[in-house]
Amino acid sequence: ETGWLWAVGNTPSCSAQGFFLVFGVVGEIYYQAAISLNILLLIVFGWKQETFSKKVEKPMHFIIITFVLVLAIIPLAYETYNPGCVDCTPGVLWGKCSTKDEGELCIVHGNLQVATVLSLIGGASILIVLIF
Repeated sequence: ETGWLWAVGNTPSCSAQGFFLVFGVVGEIYYQAAISLNILLLIVFGWKQETFSKKVEKPMHFIIITFVLVLAIIPLAYETYNPGCVDCTPGVLWGKCSTKDEGELCIVHGNLQVATVLSLIGGASILIVLIF
């Protein structure tokens, strides 16, 4: 029970939603950067589209898809997809440490290190794409 209004689902459905959310959002960010790279090489450096296709396109697709798959699979392995306000994202689920009402919270589900590393990678990715 998450306490969110009209929340429906369970841990596997949350993990599936989180996987596709991370795969889609992060993949979209990197593909936007790939389109920017394509335009940069075509306009600024005078490449032809055929040259870009032969030299850059296939490795670019492989790198992006592999990287995004790894980023989406790691939270599955560490059970780090947890419900948030509107969706399931990599993070930890906090709860009471014991039955006593001491106010102290502990991690109930998820891995804090995985969530922190993914947050740093996500933030760095956004900064790189913005600068690019």
